[in-house]
Amino acid sequence: MTSVLRKVRPGDPLKIPAGTFNTFIDAARDYQARQHQQGQGSRAAVRHSGLLLVRNDSGADRLRFDVLGVSGPVFDPAADEEAFKNQHALAGVTPTEAGHTGKFVVLLEPVAAGAIGLACAEGVCPVHIYVEDAALKFADVNNGTAASLKTSRTGSATILWKAGSTGTVWAVVKIAGAVIGTHDTPKVLGGSGETADTEEWDIDNQPSGYDGAQFKPLRLYWSGNSGDPVYQFIRTPTHDSIGRLVHVSAEARTVAFDTGPCEEA
Repeated sequence: MTSVLRKVRPGDPLKIPAGTFNTFIDAARDYQARQHQQGQGSRAAVRHSGLLLVRNDSGADRLRFDVLGVSGPVFDPAADEEAFKNQHALAGVTPTEAGHTGKFVVLLEPVAAGAIGLACAEGVCPVHIYVEDAALKFADVNNGTAASLKTSRTGSATILWKAGSTGTVWAVVKIAGAVIGTHDTPKVLGGSGETADTEEWDIDNQPSGYDGAQFKPLRLYWSGNSGDPVYQFIRTPTHDSIGRLVHVSAEARTVAFDTGPCEEA
């Protein structure tokens, strides 16, 4: 390559070998290709599936490693399909639990209000986490703030490491594509006898030391005495739109059937 691209001095005869000329052509083609890519956007296209461009629609300047909730694409395919296909850019807002659980990005550079910057939507990155419970293994959006994530019993970010056990600390997380949780030590909902058990379970208010729930949807009870009814006790589970169990009701008692004295045939 050195001999192909050898420089000449003033006054030397100019003889361009075929290899040198072909190298010039290859360089020109590469330059044209890069110019074409730049024409599709203000910065080089982001091809890694976990990295993408985000427009800061939160109304305030954001720092590197701040968190934004995803509100939708920057380019509406109905209005500009080519821009939608060529530039994977999303609009980011101040995250809320109701609207952005499992739908957030971590900024990889400072982004002024209304500007576009690079963000991580999937993969490993540093971020601040507000630690509510040091034993929790996951994190998700911290309602109403872009400054940090928050520890959670379920979440789309797995905590790989954190710098402390209280307050807002630095952490390294692995952002996944789905909200996940654990059930290593589930809360067991019981019930016995003819009285309905009043204990409930809720994913956002789990008793300390437990994760997940275990229960019987239906329980039957009969005292054994002729004439006493057979009771059925039902717990009603509630699932969210992605299938997670989020609530289990207290037992509701009804009479399954009545019993009476046996009659001789």
